Amino acid sequence: MALMTVRATYSLDAETTKTIGALAKRWQISQAEVVRRSVKLAAEQVAAEPAPMTPADVIAHYRQHGLPRSWTEMKKIIAAQRRERHEDDVERLSRTTKET
Repeated sequence: MALMTVRATYSLDAETTKTIGALAKRWQISQAEVVRRSVKLAAEQVAAEPAPMTPADVIAHYRQHGLPRSWTEMKKIIAAQRRERHEDDVERLSRTTKET
C-alpha cells in the first residue's frame, strides 16, 4: 500500500456518506480506500473515453463522411426555425407594445 502523505477534507451529502460507508463494510476496507478506488475507477473510465471533438475535427468529419441530412431536409429545418423565430419576434413585439 502506498504511503499516505496528504490529508484532505471534503463536504459530502448524507447519501454519498452512507454509500461510502456501505461499500467499505461490504468490501471490508476503509472508507478512504473506497474513495481512492472510486476515484481511480472514474479516472480510468474518463481516460478510456474518446477526447471531445474540436470544431476543426467536426468539420473534417463531415467533409469526410458527408452531412447526416440531405440538403432538402436541411432547407425544411431552416425554414421551420425561421418561422419559429419570426413567431417569437411577433409575440415579443406584441407584449412590448401592450406594456407601453
